Amino acid sequence: MWKKVKKFYNRIFLIALTLFLIIFMVFTILTIAYKGANENLDSITLISMIAIVLSFPGIVNTLADEFNPKQKTYKLSCHCPKCKHLIQMDMKEE
Repeated sequence: MWKKVKKFYNRIFLIALTLFLIIFMVFTILTIAYKGANENLDSITLISMIAIVLSFPGIVNTLADEFNPKQKTYKLSCHCPKCKHLIQMDMKEE
């Protein structure tokens, strides 16, 4: 039960973070394209401060790990000491 709730809230957080980054990117492009850096420096300052907050260590790595989980797969094979059959096992990290 708690795993489902945690997974649900993690997905909502990732979707909200992704939407925020997309909106931030569009806002940045529109601000630079239409207003420019000469007319109004308040919007450029806002963009810089948001970029500093987003560049704290761990945010990009967390997002990358959520979308591309690196699970190692271990393969084990050995011969049974009594009957000499080959035993193969696959194990995955969680």
